[in-house]
Amino acid sequence: MEFSYFYGQKLIDIDTEKRSFLRLIFNNSQLSVECPWRLRSKKEILIGESDCISAPDKFSRLSLKKIIKDKKIVEITYYEHLFLLTIELENGLYFDLFHSSSYFEGWVLHGDNGVDIFTMPGGEISD
Repeated sequence: MEFSYFYGQKLIDIDTEKRSFLRLIFNNSQLSVECPWRLRSKKEILIGESDCISAPDKFSRLSLKKIIKDKKIVEITYYEHLFLLTIELENGLYFDLFHSSSYFEGWVLHGDNGVDIFTMPGGEISD
């Protein structure tokens, strides 16, 4: 899977509205997330979807936004056998997406150039 179009793009905003799916907005693309996610460094998990759900007084999408806003995409890797997408951001940050449904799509990476990469029900990737 070819992700090079997205490299170097800067995260300019995150939709922090709780009632909608998580959406990360980059210069020339956006990522819509409808599956479990986490933000980590090489040493620890910094914040995850379950933190925002279970401890909303301590963690929120706004917390995520404060950590990763203005960071650029360094690399994107898709681990087919794990149904895992990892987006490496500047400063050693990793945003992981775990497709977790046999019935629903997990995420969509949409480029302004017309590229759409997404996971279908069951986790298979399509473009």
